[in-house]
Amino acid sequence: MEKTKTSKKALRSLIEDSMKEAIGTLELPKPTKKVNKLLQRNSKKLASLFADMIRRENKKIKKAEKFMEDGGKVKAKKEKKLKEVKLAKHDKEAVSA
Repeated sequence: MEKTKTSKKALRSLIEDSMKEAIGTLELPKPTKKVNKLLQRNSKKLASLFADMIRRENKKIKKAEKFMEDGGKVKAKKEKKLKEVKLAKHDKEAVSA
């Protein structure tokens, strides 16, 4: 996994440029200030949503990696405790008999 961090500002500029380019290819009149302002506002919202999605995906990946690393250790500890409990019960039975 890449260790790069994408900022909301970078995402916003990328989304805004893409939207402007897509609208520019259409046969529409030149965008006015209102249209540009609307594009900027929407690109901010989209950027924040994408940043949250990226952050959550990274968090899930890290959690899965940590689980895979710790998976063997946790299992070994549980088995060790179970063996100790069984041995303790066996010792109690042997002493009482």
